[in-house]
Amino acid sequence: MTDFVGFSAFLITVIYTCLGLPVQIRKNYRSKSTAGLSPFMILLMACAFSTWVIYGLIKSDQDWYIVGSNFPGAVFSFTILSQTWRYRSRAKRQD
Repeated sequence: MTDFVGFSAFLITVIYTCLGLPVQIRKNYRSKSTAGLSPFMILLMACAFSTWVIYGLIKSDQDWYIVGSNFPGAVFSFTILSQTWRYRSRAKRQD
């Protein structure tokens, strides 16, 4: 039962992370803007995903459900964070 719940949580997290965040990345890239996104919230999201990955790796028995489901979120959220920095600095240069 524990493996079933772990796999279910893994699957749900990977689905929403790998569907939702890439859509936002594409939208940001096409518009070259992150207007409406809070850099602070994106930073918190990146930290949360990253912390879960680290936790899953340093547990006495590594938890690959936690690592595998949160790693894509860490990558995607840091990508959005870098877009926020890049596109906001670009917008300031254009002003």
